[in-house]
Amino acid sequence: MDRVKIALVGVGNRGRNTYLPIIQILKRDLEFAAVCDVRADAAEEAGGFAGVPAYTDLEKMVSETQPDVCAVVVNPSRTHEAGVPLAQMGVSYSTETPINSSLERADEMIAAAEKHGVKIEVNEQYYRVPTERIKRQMILEGVFGKVLTAYNDFRGHGYHGVGLIRSYIGFEVRAKRVFGFVRTHAVQSHYYRGRNPKDESWQHGVIEFENGSVGIFNFSSLSYGSPLRRFRSTKFFGERGFCVKEEASVLDDSASKQRQIAIKRRTHTVDGVETIAAMEADAPTPVVWENPLRDYPLSEGQISVASEIMSIANAVRHGTDPEYGPHNGRADREIDLAMSRSWGSGGAAVELPL
Repeated sequence: MDRVKIALVGVGNRGRNTYLPIIQILKRDLEFAAVCDVRADAAEEAGGFAGVPAYTDLEKMVSETQPDVCAVVVNPSRTHEAGVPLAQMGVSYSTETPINSSLERADEMIAAAEKHGVKIEVNEQYYRVPTERIKRQMILEGVFGKVLTAYNDFRGHGYHGVGLIRSYIGFEVRAKRVFGFVRTHAVQSHYYRGRNPKDESWQHGVIEFENGSVGIFNFSSLSYGSPLRRFRSTKFFGERGFCVKEEASVLDDSASKQRQIAIKRRTHTVDGVETIAAMEADAPTPVVWENPLRDYPLSEGQISVASEIMSIANAVRHGTDPEYGPHNGRADREIDLAMSRSWGSGGAAVELPL
């Protein structure tokens, strides 16, 4: 399979303005087959822009264009409405986050995929950005030893923040218990997203993992752009060192002082676009993350979404599992819902699985 035929299901703001142009960029690997949306005018406009057929009927689109994979970019409460029929028609797909608002619906999607032998990728993008890739690569190569505590401070709400914490602790490590707390505080009135808020809601979560590690989740209703809270970071502390944002450190050879680890971007220009070729960390044993899409003219912000799309494409092309997959997506949502249950009950412990 030289190129993978892909259809875009859902051409709202994110589908039309984020996914569609990236699919067009990845033309050496992808053949853009069609777009589909329940709104005929939106589908026709997007299809005309991309030069591909437009549909409002999913089954008709699959029958007439025979895509190998679909990128499903619809409201999370409706991903099953596209995902289950696609599985029944034998089409693998990726879906935007969360896998579904409902765990029951997510389980329907997973069961349908397993029954019909198709693959699902969940497009969790936060751990896929290049700066997170190099941090995770260092963790996987043992630079920090076991990660004991991981923090997410405003770097993504709910399942996004949970996914980042899990990327540090280890996706294979199960969460066993969650505590959640919500507090509302008065703040100075200020301009934020077309309004003037006078208070904020803080969400706090503590996630216990089966290996003894702990995740700390913090998020504020003002996290996305308020001048009062223009601060977003992650950090983790391991047996041998730590990383705060992009500042990493381990002990030196004497085990008495810090040894800073510099993280650097290596870039080059492709078709006039400066894109990341690799991320490099001068750890005691140097660590490198090579961007597999470095030969495409992708901005740093596009790389994570492009890697999501290529994950499902390569899974079908090579007969392998997607990089993240539905069970990781479900785990993120389950922990997110457990935090909500806990803070809804005054911080009572919520045992997992739900």
